[in-house]
Amino acid sequence: MLENVKLMLGITDTNKDDLLSLLIENATQEVLTYTNQKSINDSLNTAILLVVVYNFNRIGTEGVDSEGYSGVNFAYSSDYPDSIMRLLKKQKKIQTV
Repeated sequence: MLENVKLMLGITDTNKDDLLSLLIENATQEVLTYTNQKSINDSLNTAILLVVVYNFNRIGTEGVDSEGYSGVNFAYSSDYPDSIMRLLKKQKKIQTV
């Protein structure tokens, strides 16, 4: 997983390995909790990879809803993109109590 994340982010050294490993661990738990799954399958691996890349790219912009300067405005989503959510929703198991 770490090598795939680094490949997607264009990272070739090991300077960010600890951060990326933490992001992978957190994303794995988040995905398993959201989908009510006990283990990881190929579809969940893809979702975890995309969540990690998304979260890595959001570092430093957490909590920003809108930003503007020099006539240019940026808005940041507080939720995962639809492409990630579709993957997660397809894997979500109904939990019975």
